[in-house]
Amino acid sequence: MCYWKFKSWNNRYRLQGVAIILLVIGMLAACTTPPVETAIVRATVEPSPLPSLTPAPRMTPTALPSSTATPATTATWAVHPAKQVTAPILLYHHIAVKDDRYYVSPEIFRQQMEMLISMGYTGITVPQLVEVLLHGGLLPARPVAITFDDGDLDVFQNAFPVMQDLGLVGTFYVVGTRLDSDGFIQVDQLKEMAETGWAIGCHSMTHIDLTLNHDALTYEAGICKSALEKAVGVPVSTFAYPFGNMDEFVAGKVSKYGYTSAAGLGISSEHTWGTLYYLSRLEVQNNYDLEDFKALLPWAEPASGL
Repeated sequence: MCYWKFKSWNNRYRLQGVAIILLVIGMLAACTTPPVETAIVRATVEPSPLPSLTPAPRMTPTALPSSTATPATTATWAVHPAKQVTAPILLYHHIAVKDDRYYVSPEIFRQQMEMLISMGYTGITVPQLVEVLLHGGLLPARPVAITFDDGDLDVFQNAFPVMQDLGLVGTFYVVGTRLDSDGFIQVDQLKEMAETGWAIGCHSMTHIDLTLNHDALTYEAGICKSALEKAVGVPVSTFAYPFGNMDEFVAGKVSKYGYTSAAGLGISSEHTWGTLYYLSRLEVQNNYDLEDFKALLPWAEPASGL
């Protein structure tokens, strides 16, 4: 499980020291990186096989009542210029019942997703956001990227069916060594999610603090990327820093291994070339009511005509 050691305010000051370097990395990526679908560069080291564990029995998504909200399948998409995108990137961990910061109950999660729909939001993946940020392209009027860290099975069981019901897609950042292990997502389940439009990202191979383990970056970021791509059969172009921790060396290696973006933590819904390798994500916590959730969003009132 992910119990962060992230200290947001200390990190904020530390990140200011590397902001200029990240800006240079982002601008170079914007100038030289091809579109996301062709930007997959595998690590030069052959990937280690994922753990040879007996797969847990396949579990089907939890059946939840059909929503009365209208899925945002008819949202109007328009051409958006490159360089800057406004879109909240929401961060979840567990979708299950437990009195813990990192758990959001399935009932509350559904209410949050229905609120997004009622306010005119349309789900996009992080790679979609990054593609438009880099090159411009189509975006809905109110995009939202819904992300999940770690690879916990309850995301497949409890979040995936709700989002399917509402016509939303997400981005799932998976820890490589947890794939196919007890309590975590299985390969065939991850493939099922990818087939419906979800993006798969890497959350490192073993979930260690990379700022304290520079020597492990080839394995944690490079080989993990290749291993996930081989297992699931889809591009893995986005990375999430364990605990939200990064420094300029880590960001540089993540870029070198072929990721076109990396996600951290933050309080902003504004993304630019300079934040490509530290995309701000808004954590949704266990004790948030719907007003707290609404306060995370840049457009906090229903769209005109809804």
